[in-house]
Order: sequence, then C-alpha cells, then structure tokens
Amino acid sequence: KQWYQRRVAITAGKELGSLTGPSGFDFRYNTLENSGKVKDEVLWSTNTTYSSYLYTQQAKQVISSHDKSKPLFLYLPMQNPHFPAEVPTQYYDMYEGIVKDKTRRTLLAMVTALDDIVKSVVYTLKDSGLWENTVFIFFADNGGMLGRFSIGQINYPLRGGKATYWEGGIRSASFIHSPLLQGGNVNGELIHVTDWLPTITHIGACGVEPTNCTGPELGDIDGVNQWNTIIGESESPRSEFLVNYDQVDNNAALRMGKWKLLQGDPGRGPWVPPPAVNYRMYKENLLFAAAEEKGEDGWEYAMGGEPVSATSWRTKLDDKVQLYDVESDPYEKEEVSKDNPEVVQQMLARLQVHKDAAVPPANKPSDPEGNPDNFGGVWTPWLETC
Repeated sequence: KQWYQRRVAITAGKELGSLTGPSGFDFRYNTLENSGKVKDEVLWSTNTTYSSYLYTQQAKQVISSHDKSKPLFLYLPMQNPHFPAEVPTQYYDMYEGIVKDKTRRTLLAMVTALDDIVKSVVYTLKDSGLWENTVFIFFADNGGMLGRFSIGQINYPLRGGKATYWEGGIRSASFIHSPLLQGGNVNGELIHVTDWLPTITHIGACGVEPTNCTGPELGDIDGVNQWNTIIGESESPRSEFLVNYDQVDNNAALRMGKWKLLQGDPGRGPWVPPPAVNYRMYKENLLFAAAEEKGEDGWEYAMGGEPVSATSWRTKLDDKVQLYDVESDPYEKEEVSKDNPEVVQQMLARLQVHKDAAVPPANKPSDPEGNPDNFGGVWTPWLETC
C-alpha cells in the first residue's frame, strides 16, 4: 500500500525543531466528480490562507448545492484549535488587555474563530432549508496537548493531556443539537468515539425517534449504537472500552464501568491550571516542555506520595499497574489498586483478551524515494498500490 513519512509543511524546521526529515506542500482538491473521476489538484493558490476558512468555504458550497430531496452526511474537521498556533489578527486583537499570556491568548482566539466558523455553517444550513431536518454533532477527538507541543491548552481539573491515558487526554467535550430533539439533557453514560459510526448510520436509516429499527448491519466492529442512550431512552449498551494498547511502548489502558486500569507508562500526568488560577504552575508546564526539548529531565511525578524523576518513573512503569475509580475520582488523585485486587485481576484478564486480538503494527521506515523534493516540493504517492 502507499505510505510515506509526513512532516508539517513549510514551517517544519522552525516550529517543530527536533522533528527532522523532509517537508513539502500537502494540500489538494481531491474529490470524486460526477463523471466518476477523481479531481486531484495541488492547490498552490491557497498557500498562506487560513485553512479553516478554506474548509468552511467548501462545506458551505456542498450544503448550498445539495439536493434537499436526498440525505446528506457532512464531516467537517478543523485544524483550530490545534498546533501550529496561528490565528487571523482580528481574533487575536479581541483579547487585548484581557489575556496577558500570549500563548493562551492565541489559543482562545483560535477557539473564537472556530465559534464563528460553526455559526456560519449553521446559518448556511438554515438558508438552504436543511436545518430543520439536521442533527448537528460537535465533538473533540481528545484533550488538549500539554508539554512539548502545548499551545496553551488546559484540561484542568482533569489530569494529563493528549497522547496520554489520563482523563485529560481521553475525555472530550461534545454536544448534539437538532430541531428534531428536545434539548437540555446532559448525558454521563459510557460512550466511545467508535460508537459514532453505528449511531450516525442508525439516525440515517431509522430517524431520531425511539424505535425498534436496528439500522444497517455493519459487521463485527468495536462501536455500538448509542442513539437511544443519547436521547435518554436507555442506559448505555457499553460496559467497557479499550483506551489503547501500544505494542511498541508496552503500555495499555482499559475502562470497565467506573474503573480505569493503567498498565505501563500512561504518559505525563500533571494537573495544569489556567494561568488566571495559578500562573506559576501553568508556566512550569511550558518550561518543562523547553527542558524536554533540550534533553533535560526535571519533571517530577507525585503519584502515591513518592516524587520521582520522569526517567526513573518510566523505567519503573513497564510492569506497573494503576487503578482509578474515575466516577468518584475523575481527577485521578487516588490510586486504589492495592484496595481492589480482584478488580485488577479481572481487568488484566480482560485486557489480555484485547491484546491477543491486536494486529501487529506495520510501521514502515522512511523511504528517501518519497521525498517531496523529488516531486516539485509536493507530497506525492510514489509506490504502486497492491
């Protein structure tokens, strides 16, 4: 299959520092036309344009030209708020004199830009006569990144961030809105990101009202239909989910009911407050990122009352198991594995089932033949498909 090692276009050397490797332009108009042919056009003209504006413009065009007699599924992922931290000046200027920290100010400006983008998409749906029959889903795929690639995100009071197994990394804010639904409900049931596929296909096949309709058969997948749970008609059919199993770094995490089990190194787990709450601790997180870039190791993990250096902690974690009751302790401050040995053994056994079913990673080494310099500075597939 086609594969290549990607790098951030244009500013890789300046922004990412330690991420070495080739860089190139990777932005295409890659769509299936009515003729059945794929239009594959490198959009050089879009360079220096805020990417979210481009995605929004295309989404609004799709909505406006859509045949209202046919269903429409539109997936619109945005790059803000996300690394790299960039935002049109008009949004940054909104926080003049309100937020002193420049990093945090940029992030909040990116969120405000996203607010305006969402509003413009909703207005387009209304103007096109589609809104009254639309289910609008807004969700984040993970918590904010802390440390090395942080752009001012804060998951406080949750612990840790993106690329870790702590709640600050795997819990995300989301909401659903539709003129077809009664609003005002807050759902605290167990729902996993893989559940969106069967849930959305159920809506498309069966509508939004409670029904015995089962929707299309999707085969043996990880997700479960959560629509009746979301509208408050039933409890979640899900009792567990695998957070992750990393065969390279030898770590894993599993959620069963109220319990979460961590095996191996779960990643950095600080509680980083907003600068307005504790500016010193907020800046310490960013300072640690700078130290990490230099290869220094100054962070201390204070778990179980025993502060240790990060390097020492990771070494000790290879076979270490931690257990948290994330319903009563969502901030993961009380490690309770010693008090619940039967739960630990039950979850380890269940985790092993997932490990046995895991597909070995198929990571490939870098191939110099894929260097964008070989293709006019553009990331381009260079291997024959199989």
